[in-house]
Amino acid sequence: IGNKFGDNGAVAIAEALKQNKTLTILALDENKIGIQGAEAIAEALKKNETLTTLILDENKIGIQGTEAIAEALKENKTLNELQLSSNKIGVQGAEAIAKVLETNTTLTIITLRSNKIGIEGAIVIAKALETNTSLKTLDLYNNKIGDEGAEAIAKALVTNKYSLLTTLNLGWNQISEEGFDAFALITNLK
Repeated sequence: IGNKFGDNGAVAIAEALKQNKTLTILALDENKIGIQGAEAIAEALKKNETLTTLILDENKIGIQGTEAIAEALKENKTLNELQLSSNKIGVQGAEAIAKVLETNTTLTIITLRSNKIGIEGAIVIAKALETNTSLKTLDLYNNKIGDEGAEAIAKALVTNKYSLLTTLNLGWNQISEEGFDAFALITNLK
């Protein structure tokens, strides 16, 4: 945490991760990792069969890095937890994560705090939640999803009778009482 080794350090760690047979948790938050480092880690995820938790909070992976990691998660079958908070993934990054949620059955925790996904990003994630049956925790704190994004997520959870989601963080998202009223449907229907 906070070593600031950047892409070069991430590339070196990724090379080791390809060979590693014991590491289960890798915390690389606050290390100035950019696209190149994220892409290297993504390639390692395609080969690694032991890592269950990857923490990349507060780096600089952006949209392209998120897309690379999402692509790797189509192949990786061991990662349960992915933390990408404060990486400026935006709507396109949210779209990449949503695509993963449609097919990946191992991810149970996703943290996307402070990524500027907005209403549109929340809507694409909500669409994936309509069919996802593995995610238990989703943290979208501080993404400006507003009432429309909150309503889309609530509707998705009502639609998906097989959802395992038990923890949902929507704090600091400019959601009014109207947006949270949509969640009353979940309580009434499940």
